[in-house]
Amino acid sequence: MKKMLALLTAVILTAGSVSAQTAATPMARPDGAAQNRPNMTPEQRADFLTQRLTKQLSLSAEQTPKVRAIALAQAQEMQNLRSRYATADTRQGMGQELKSAQEKTDAQLKEVLTADQYTQYVQLRENRMDKHQNKRGSKLKAKS
Repeated sequence: MKKMLALLTAVILTAGSVSAQTAATPMARPDGAAQNRPNMTPEQRADFLTQRLTKQLSLSAEQTPKVRAIALAQAQEMQNLRSRYATADTRQGMGQELKSAQEKTDAQLKEVLTADQYTQYVQLRENRMDKHQNKRGSKLKAKS
């Protein structure tokens, strides 16, 4: 009886340790956003942004190609910046260039979007940035 109990305990502990070692698979995001956006081409990024803005801002058929052209130019510029500032040593100057590129994009979008759409766009962007900062903050706290 004791041998049977010891064997049963060993089997349960072994099964528990094996299941604890399985890799966690990434869950699909509820908003359908791409998991690996860094691997996207500038064209794919522009399409992704255009689809999202078309849905969120109810863009007209006239606005959609203009927004895509702006998004494509921004995505290409961002890719150039990332390749130019590829190493950690050179990333210090990247912040100002990113900011000026974003301001340029915002000015172009302001010309294409209606006042209400632009206000909504700014609000959506701020919400996304806040969410990103919160996510980043929680990761930093977890590391310390």
